[in-house]
Amino acid sequence: MLRLFGDKLRMLRQQRGLTQLALAQHVGLAAHTHIGKIESGHDVPSLDLIVRIASVLGVSIDYLLRDTIPVIEPAIEAITVRSATTPVPFGKKLRALRLERAMSQTTLARTLGLENRGYISNLESGRKLPSIDLILAIADLFGVTTDDLLYSTVPPDVSDPD
Repeated sequence: MLRLFGDKLRMLRQQRGLTQLALAQHVGLAAHTHIGKIESGHDVPSLDLIVRIASVLGVSIDYLLRDTIPVIEPAIEAITVRSATTPVPFGKKLRALRLERAMSQTTLARTLGLENRGYISNLESGRKLPSIDLILAIADLFGVTTDDLLYSTVPPDVSDPD
């Protein structure tokens, strides 16, 4: 999990001529030490911080999260939809994707290797936030990018089979 994140972060920050302090300020951190620890692999960033870093550096979340995308690959994709649309919470997106495929919460939980549907219910309601590994598993399962899960809009609500 996130083996290459620190290397990618350092490379992108340096490409843009940013110091750790400047990047920390751009993403709303009080100090730059967290950026240094992330780059060295001593800290794991929160999902919220990853989204802010991707936005500030103009890259996809997939590029940052997926170790299958090499550090040297440019993959610099400006994300322009955030200011033009109202973000939809992750839980609503997950629910829409699940219902689009006529899956119950129980089926989704089992498919993702979770013990019960309660965790899916908590994700969909916004009471819980997913781990980075779970975000990647959900994106792979539904054939979407992590950017789709964390940035884009979803179709109108439909009734839930659970």
